[in-house]
Amino acid sequence: MATLDEVEPCDSLPDYHALPARLVIGTVLRSYLDPLFLTPTEVIHLAKPLKACLEQGTLIEAALSKVAAAQARAPGQEQQTRKRAIRAAVDESWAKARAAQAAFAAMPRGRKPVDWLLSQGARTPTGDAEYDQRVAIALELVEIKSWNGKLDRLLELHQWDRDERLAAAVDGVIGDVLASTAAGSDLFGTNLLPGTLLSTLCDMLFGRIGMEAMGPNRIGVLNALFRQGKLPHAKAAVLDRIRRQLKAPQPLGRGAFDQEAEMLKTLVGHLLTRDGLVGGAAMADALTVRYSRRLEQGGASAYRRSIIGMGEGQSDLICRIHYLTRIAAVPAAERHADEILASLDAAVCNELLIENMLVQTPDTALLERAFVRALAAIRAAPLPADACERIAGRAERAVDDFVKTGQLAVRLKQVEPVLRRRTVRLAEVACSGLIREDGALPLMRQHILEIVRQPQFQAELAQPESEVAQAEVRRLLELLDRLRQMATAPAPPPVLPPVLPPALPATVEVAPPPSRAVRNAETILHPASQQRGAAGTTPVVTDDTAGLCPSCYSAKGRTEICGACGFPAKSDNRPGVHLVPGTLLHGRYRAGRVLGQGGFGATYLGWDDRLQVKVAIKEYYPSNLISRVPNAAAVSPFSDEHAETFAAGLAKFLEEARTLARLRDVREIVGIQDFFEENATAYLVMELLEGRTMKKYLADCGGRIDVKRTLSVVMPIAKALQAIHEQGLIHRDISPDNIFLTNAGDRKLLDFGAARQTARPGAGLTVILKPGYAPPEQYSNEGRQGPWSDVYALCATIYLALTGRTPPDATSRFMNDKVPKPSELGVALAPGFEKVLLSGLAMRWQDRPQSMKDLLRAMTNSLAGG
Repeated sequence: MATLDEVEPCDSLPDYHALPARLVIGTVLRSYLDPLFLTPTEVIHLAKPLKACLEQGTLIEAALSKVAAAQARAPGQEQQTRKRAIRAAVDESWAKARAAQAAFAAMPRGRKPVDWLLSQGARTPTGDAEYDQRVAIALELVEIKSWNGKLDRLLELHQWDRDERLAAAVDGVIGDVLASTAAGSDLFGTNLLPGTLLSTLCDMLFGRIGMEAMGPNRIGVLNALFRQGKLPHAKAAVLDRIRRQLKAPQPLGRGAFDQEAEMLKTLVGHLLTRDGLVGGAAMADALTVRYSRRLEQGGASAYRRSIIGMGEGQSDLICRIHYLTRIAAVPAAERHADEILASLDAAVCNELLIENMLVQTPDTALLERAFVRALAAIRAAPLPADACERIAGRAERAVDDFVKTGQLAVRLKQVEPVLRRRTVRLAEVACSGLIREDGALPLMRQHILEIVRQPQFQAELAQPESEVAQAEVRRLLELLDRLRQMATAPAPPPVLPPVLPPALPATVEVAPPPSRAVRNAETILHPASQQRGAAGTTPVVTDDTAGLCPSCYSAKGRTEICGACGFPAKSDNRPGVHLVPGTLLHGRYRAGRVLGQGGFGATYLGWDDRLQVKVAIKEYYPSNLISRVPNAAAVSPFSDEHAETFAAGLAKFLEEARTLARLRDVREIVGIQDFFEENATAYLVMELLEGRTMKKYLADCGGRIDVKRTLSVVMPIAKALQAIHEQGLIHRDISPDNIFLTNAGDRKLLDFGAARQTARPGAGLTVILKPGYAPPEQYSNEGRQGPWSDVYALCATIYLALTGRTPPDATSRFMNDKVPKPSELGVALAPGFEKVLLSGLAMRWQDRPQSMKDLLRAMTNSLAGG
């Protein structure tokens, strides 16, 4: 039997049947349960296994004594009293198991117990719904004689998603299985060292196990469920197993000192993060006990030195604070409160820890939030309140005091040779909230502005060597603006050179390119829907009664393979990435084959069950932030940091949907049918367009067209933009990629992902860039953007159509403002029209036509005048 360090006394029979008690049962009866492939749930809920277990007289008597002895260590508890209480609970469990056996005898032969129980509704066999659910689960598991088989069945039951209480019960039994040593060997292999197994359990617990190339297996499914927070009871069981094994005398490896130290360090890295210590005070105690085994001298002295050693071993200030505040809550550490307070005090004043925290953390916003949580942990620690408040106050001033010495700037100069990046980092720290206005912030602000005004810095900004450098310049501009706003007396803006690199990345939100043709024409799709659905919905596939292929929604007949697209023998939908063809969304729409995949989403050919028509369904799916949950349609972020970025992008995606919904009466805007949230992401449902983009049209015409055909394409778009502007919106991403020519002869304006409210004085807009088409004011979030910004982009589109060349990027025109006239490139064009076109490409927004109406009027008059 395994050793027990502490066991909470139970007060009632439900307590004896709950997961914490079952974990104790599994620990003391492990040698009996594992060879029989039995979980504690099966033993205490089923009469036959319980009877067989109770017949092991010596084993049961030893188990009762061991548990009673562990409970008697708690104040006010006596061993014999606890033993009598446990024996009474065993007898009561036996009686209840026999009653359940008789009650479940009414179940029809061949019926699955869980399925039958759920069909009974509120009337359960024994009248105790939670107990009966565990009985039903146990009946399904008891005949399965392998741990992996039991896990597979439990995962099937959990993903039914039919009953929240059932999911909670299954979650707990999964915990029973994962607490078993034999089950761990079956799941991960028998050759893993104990420390490696614990590390692997941590990887699974925190959703860090990578997906196998062949697709999700049971470990992958568990990994995804843990990452989504859907197995809280199983997580508690795994943490309990890790804690007990850390406190056990057996080595983590083969006994070598260096190997033991490295394995412990790895486990600490898993469990102790800036968010806190997973497992709380109990885990802090286990880690400290394991650390003490490395010391030659044991006893209380070893524990005290282990607290100090564990704390000093954390090179991250915030992690050190979390460890020390959690170990302070352990009873064994009460006598060492003075040492813990001294360690906390020394940590918050340690300039090296502060320096590492500031220099090595790339995201200052996350750092600020983590630091605030660490301060709260100090104030809530079970230590003298006045001492905790004093240390927390010192910690609040420590970062400010360190920056005031100038050491941060010195250290950044050592680790970052590029002045521009050092300045960005200084500005990020200054804006983070870690620096106080009544402390180092004024000095820091002055230092940053002095750097910006240096000739060396001006020269570096004037010749950025890459797109990355230009992004850093934009970031610095944003931070300098924030610093000016934070100042009590706003400082004048630094003079920055307007020269930007000749090439910049395209706008972030670009409609995914079509991947296949429909009716020999390019196909574009667009968005829709807004109601939250269940995050874990399993894909629902269409049946064949409608006679439609679930991939292309063509008539399939009774053949297994679609003659139009070859599904299911062939499919563009990648398993584990795209929705399964036929997946039901919002109770109405069905996703088919993928039409396009971009960095921020996938667009599917869809089917509207209600209207019986094809649609386009756009799913927000940034593949660098999230993954598909195994065997489900839901998505899950890779980490908490990815989740924050994903949430911000999701909000922007829904904003695009609302923008489109406001413009549904404009014929030239893609018609939006619906938009909604489901599967932990969002979808836009739009009309399905068949035709080609203006970019494809120009390519098909040899690269350029005459003025008459050009105006036939852009005039309807210009009129639509006028209507958009009248509603206070600007598109900000007009280009040949986003103008669509349908087979019916309509013109459609696509991709409103960059659309925003018209800028007001003093209100900045985010930077949206498409080189050659973006006006200069769009290269800064301080630029004054308005209808004239779309005028520039539309004139750039006209220029391309006439000349076959994109106009020079606005960034290259700061130093040499020269746009070749179309007539110089061999285009026959009326001089008046050419003048209007070039005025629309003016660098100063005041020199352009101020609205689409002004542009259209000027172009019409110039053509009428010859």
